Amino acid sequence: MPHDRPLEHLAFRLAEAAAEQLGGLDILGCRVLSDADMARAVELGFPVDTIDALCKTGVTDREIGNLIIKPRTLSHRRAKRARPTVEESDRAARVARIVALAGRTFANRDKADRWLHKELSALDGRRPMDLIRTHAGARVIEDLLTGMAWGAAA
Repeated sequence: MPHDRPLEHLAFRLAEAAAEQLGGLDILGCRVLSDADMARAVELGFPVDTIDALCKTGVTDREIGNLIIKPRTLSHRRAKRARPTVEESDRAARVARIVALAGRTFANRDKADRWLHKELSALDGRRPMDLIRTHAGARVIEDLLTGMAWGAAA
């Protein structure tokens, strides 16, 4: 069932919801209440623990490897206690934003997870999680979810 809040409210709170998917203040080390806050956090590079937080939201290890950071590189970052690069952090933020938006749209984490992993005719049989590899693909998924929040079929 679509969320009953106005889209503007949903969009306004999306950066904050995405930050929660990444572990929130405890892991990020900063408050994220807006897209500008998220941009600053990305520029600093997220702590490696944000990847673990994303895994707890239903993002699989395989998806982490395909969408954000390769397993070997992640192991290296952990061993060196190094932060992911800005690019890797940006990809993690993109995944977190889509996961958060899906959760808000469906108002149910399990339903959102099923939708993100389902082959959709609107995407020519592709899964939403497969498209968020790129910014352009993520925009397509955001548009679909936004349309659903407004009651459009997807």
